[in-house]
Amino acid sequence: MSGFFKKALGVFVEFDDTANSTSSNSSSNSGSAPSMPQPSAPRPQAYNSPLSQQDIDKFSKHFNDLFDRSNLPGPDYYEFTKMMHLLEAQIPDENIRIATVFASLSIQGLTKDKIIETAKQYCNIIENDKAQFEKAAADKASQDVDSRKAKVAAMEQKIADNAEMIRKLTQEITETQSQIGTLKNEIVQEDTRISANKGSFTVAYQAMYNKINSDIQKINTILK
Repeated sequence: MSGFFKKALGVFVEFDDTANSTSSNSSSNSGSAPSMPQPSAPRPQAYNSPLSQQDIDKFSKHFNDLFDRSNLPGPDYYEFTKMMHLLEAQIPDENIRIATVFASLSIQGLTKDKIIETAKQYCNIIENDKAQFEKAAADKASQDVDSRKAKVAAMEQKIADNAEMIRKLTQEITETQSQIGTLKNEIVQEDTRISANKGSFTVAYQAMYNKINSDIQKINTILK
């Protein structure tokens, strides 16, 4: 039955009538009397599916399990479609296959109204499944995506805080460097002043020292 779901999920077909028209043209162009064209199933050509093969396999199993769990009592649309799929290779003509399957299941009490009624019930089943899936997806998004968004926001705030801290530290470094420059200039000036004062003192000291020694000599010479 999984083939039925895979076909429903993954195959989008357009009908190619080239084979029929070619067959008709060849018949009309031949010298023999034209014969009635035999009906043949149009050859399907697959469009690009919006689902990957992995998605088709996964959701095919999902819906197969869902229909098995939700299978209604007695023959209904589900059994009808399963038998339709099983007989597809043996009875390619869909109209004949529908009539054949219906005739077979009608013995078990299946009616046209029951097929349609149960088909609508299965529509409700997959609609409820869709709602549950969307809720689960929303919960998953809330759990995983939103939590990651919160982490991103926290990291961005941390970056902003660190950037502000860097700005303040940079400003503090700039101001400190300016203060260092001022202090260095003051050091040079003070060192120059001290050196100059020291030189002046040395000169004054030497003059005073010499004066005292000169006085000592004079006293020793004069006072005998």
